[in-house]
Amino acid sequence: MRTETNAHRAYLHLRNKLISGDFEPGTRLLYGPIGKEIGVSATPVREAAGQLANEGLVDLVPNMGAIVRRLDRNALIEIYEVREVIEPATAAMAAKRASPEQLLVIEEELQQMLELTSQHEQSAAQYAGKRIKGRFDKADYRFHMSIIEATGNQALVRTASQSQVLTRVFGIRRHRHDIEAMQRTCKDHQRIFEAIRTGDAEEACQAAVDHIRNGLQASLLEIDAEPETEVNTSEAG
Repeated sequence: MRTETNAHRAYLHLRNKLISGDFEPGTRLLYGPIGKEIGVSATPVREAAGQLANEGLVDLVPNMGAIVRRLDRNALIEIYEVREVIEPATAAMAAKRASPEQLLVIEEELQQMLELTSQHEQSAAQYAGKRIKGRFDKADYRFHMSIIEATGNQALVRTASQSQVLTRVFGIRRHRHDIEAMQRTCKDHQRIFEAIRTGDAEEACQAAVDHIRNGLQASLLEIDAEPETEVNTSEAG
């Protein structure tokens, strides 16, 4: 039981770091040092890496261990296609089912993103710093997951969660957080939230479709602009 608990702790630790963008694609995960971060041995970290591999987040490479996956253009398109099938439906369902408490949670995440965008607007930097970027991405993730959870359908939550995580790791986290990108995301989210708040299922569905397509377009532009690289030799731990 102890090993299972430690493996789950290691899994959540690694998953959160992946969602936050702490590990670049191609990064090698060092089991020992990562274990020390959370007070466990290398064994549960290795087990957690196996679970992440099953979820498509890392590749297990002989003599190297776990390497954060690097997706190609077609694989990224597939992830967004899954999202476009699932998330507009969840937005429409949330428009019909969300409780006042759930609406408040969704709105709080939106407000967090708006505040972070305002902070970035007041800075002289072209791109958001790591602190603002990390907080913005986490609020973005929670915004989407709060909508999905408002459906009350646990099967949908499990399915949509996977595509959301894959998007964080391989899609959104690629974006340079310039002010225009942050403003565009907030505008999309405001439209989705307003439709859900007013119970307009049709508009919530269409707003979600448009948002996902905008995200895919931004991700593809990033991929197409990147030079061809081999393997990222950086290590995490």
